[in-house]
Amino acid sequence: DDSLQSCAINLGAAAICSALTYRDWQAGQANLSRIAKGGALASLQVVPPASNKVTSIKEYRRNARVLIAAGGPEYLETLARSLNADQRPDENNLAQLLEQVEVMLVPVLLESGASRIGNTLEAWKGTTAKEGDRNFDITRSDLIAAFPSGNAQWYEYLESEIKTAQSQGFDVMEKGFTITVKKNGRILRRATGQPQWSGLIETMEVMDGS
Repeated sequence: DDSLQSCAINLGAAAICSALTYRDWQAGQANLSRIAKGGALASLQVVPPASNKVTSIKEYRRNARVLIAAGGPEYLETLARSLNADQRPDENNLAQLLEQVEVMLVPVLLESGASRIGNTLEAWKGTTAKEGDRNFDITRSDLIAAFPSGNAQWYEYLESEIKTAQSQGFDVMEKGFTITVKKNGRILRRATGQPQWSGLIETMEVMDGS
């Protein structure tokens, strides 16, 4: 009886250890995946109009938060006009406010049903004013914008984000989505739609914790 009880205890302990080991393995794999994703993000390249020099996302660490905003042509145009035209009675100073809270915007143009990334800079510069857009000047946001360089690498990074949003029923071409990256390089949050500028500017310092 003692032998049987001892065997049962040993088998139970072995099962628990196996379960714990598998959980540890899963956690390790998830951590490795997160590290790899973070490394891929850091290596993505952008071109800020202010300098017109290719740089990587990692160069903004400790100095700025990065806001990636991806969507189709209409999404991109709406985004551009929201920053570069006076759409309310007062003057649009969003670019200056974003600069103050150290946010760098990276617009990303999705094309062909979100199966590739197009020429974001060309589309951005080609944006024109619509009714209600006063004093439109596409260069107003130059100090806080940077554009993707190396579209294949950008799509490789964003593909899983796109597929996840699509699997949840979101139209990433029309609605778009944003990814906010903290100064330490980690993802702060993901959201669908246009950036909510007022809320983002007011709460960024607290949310980021930097």
